[in-house]
Amino acid sequence: DRKNNLKLLSLFKDREEFLLIIGEGNEIEKYNKFIKKNNMTNVMIMPFKRRNELFKILKVCDVFMTLAKEDIFGHTTLEALANGLPVISSDKVMSSLEYIKDGENGYIVSLDNDQQIIIAIEKAPSLSKEKALESAKNNTYESCGKRIAQILEEENKK
Repeated sequence: DRKNNLKLLSLFKDREEFLLIIGEGNEIEKYNKFIKKNNMTNVMIMPFKRRNELFKILKVCDVFMTLAKEDIFGHTTLEALANGLPVISSDKVMSSLEYIKDGENGYIVSLDNDQQIIIAIEKAPSLSKEKALESAKNNTYESCGKRIAQILEEENKK
């Protein structure tokens, strides 16, 4: 479960906020069992959506969350910011480390710190959508590509 959605589900188990998970894969059955076992009525799982459909959905969300255990460069962070969503991200998502400014356009959280994640869930909806949009404006595919190349070059020097 590289995306770590079981952890996400466990954090929403006793919460009132609504959680929408979009995507497909081998883990969906596990998620559905967890949801059923815990009588979770605040969760919906939707299949993969094409970008134009996804952006329509993102526009009605309050926050984007990814607790991935590893992600070389998660474009989903930039897509969320471009749709004005504050982002809560694990410190394992490289794009989030690059583009999220804690307390401004989202929060970077440690997967080992549930309390930190819960605080971020509670605080993120009040963050400015304008700050999220502003942080996405200068992040074109070209600028992202250049930054990825720069990061890889720095890593190769180590």
